[in-house]
Amino acid sequence: MWWLVAVLAGIFLFLFLKKSWKENSQGVRLNDGTAAEDEALENIVEMEDAFFEAVRTGKKSIKFMYLFYQEDIMIIKSLFQSEGIPYRMENEHLSSILVGSGVAGTNYTAFYILREDYEDALKIVKEYAENKQLETSDKDSTGCMTKFIDFISAANFIPKKTETSGIVIFKLEND
Repeated sequence: MWWLVAVLAGIFLFLFLKKSWKENSQGVRLNDGTAAEDEALENIVEMEDAFFEAVRTGKKSIKFMYLFYQEDIMIIKSLFQSEGIPYRMENEHLSSILVGSGVAGTNYTAFYILREDYEDALKIVKEYAENKQLETSDKDSTGCMTKFIDFISAANFIPKKTETSGIVIFKLEND
């Protein structure tokens, strides 16, 4: 009887693996249904490459902001890419190592942009921060027990991912 169960389990495992292999062998599909091959990816602009190309032609770059959360970095990179704002990032890996302690010099990711894109980038980041604040006011359900445990364990202040304390924007200096 046990061998019958083993044979049936083997058959089901084989069928499952065959189905998943078939799905995975199709490759990556883009939203429009095309395969992610070289010709499908030709129109995607790498914003860091565009940034370096613009700086090489003589455009001025500035340090724009520090970010402390990996989620913020991914979203703002995507927003900048969709708006066509070239950027360069420094220390992107640090925000995933020391999560939550928003201290410049320990775990920040620095964003550099072109000076001419400052106003557009500032508008995008302000709108993102406002939407992030609205999200926290909609659902703030931290329990007393969590606060008590943090107090007892003498934990450092670690802001929630939805708080805007992880964004530091630099003012534009006059030349």
